[in-house]
Amino acid sequence: MSPRKFEYRGDLSTLPLPEILATIHRYRVPGVVSVSRDGRVRRVYVDDGRVIFAASNERELGLAAFLLSRGVLDVDTAREAQERRARDGLRMGQVLLQMGILTPERLNAAIAGQIREILTGAFDWDSGEAVFEVGARRSADFVRVDLPIPELVVDGIRRIVNVKRLVQRLGSAQTVLERVQGPLLSLFTVPEQSFYQAVDGKTPLQRLSARGPASQAENVRLLYAFSCFGLLRKVRTVASGAKKIQYKTEGGSLGK
Repeated sequence: MSPRKFEYRGDLSTLPLPEILATIHRYRVPGVVSVSRDGRVRRVYVDDGRVIFAASNERELGLAAFLLSRGVLDVDTAREAQERRARDGLRMGQVLLQMGILTPERLNAAIAGQIREILTGAFDWDSGEAVFEVGARRSADFVRVDLPIPELVVDGIRRIVNVKRLVQRLGSAQTVLERVQGPLLSLFTVPEQSFYQAVDGKTPLQRLSARGPASQAENVRLLYAFSCFGLLRKVRTVASGAKKIQYKTEGGSLGK
């Protein structure tokens, strides 16, 4: 009799991937997070608060395509590697090692970079299904890396394009936040930690985000990252009247 499989399902429109991963890190639960949208599927393997592998059915996110985009492979070499992979039934990493293109150390670094792209690229998905299957996976089935979830989450949040959605996750332009001390503050730079200390439980988000160390959009990303790791919580929302508040950002305006 096969063991019972535990899984949790959610909708990325109501619970974004960064918050899912932050929760998984908090409880150190091993398993596989699968996110899917429009036929695209990305799987992230986690264990003890770390991402140990990731995969996608998107051809452009394969290892050869990743190395091609970074100039490590040229078109002809990438084509030859793909042909060898199909002919010999090997993983792409094994093929590249056999061809002498990568050393084991460079292969591990390449896989780590590819995993970052697979994972953080899904942070902007505002719709789709998320499934978390609980349970450890055999590392013999893939090349294991050890990337701390918090670092990946912060890195991915810094790249999020739709800043308006982050404001919505925090509450609104008039939401007031307060600090909740925690160890993960060390993930951030000194100026960013100073910005965190400026969160006073009195200043609305729209005004607070104008006081940070970078652009208003980048400051909103910072506040959202703090929130993901439980370093901030919402106190209340101040009445804003009829006037619509907008943030000027490189991706447009944020109105809430």
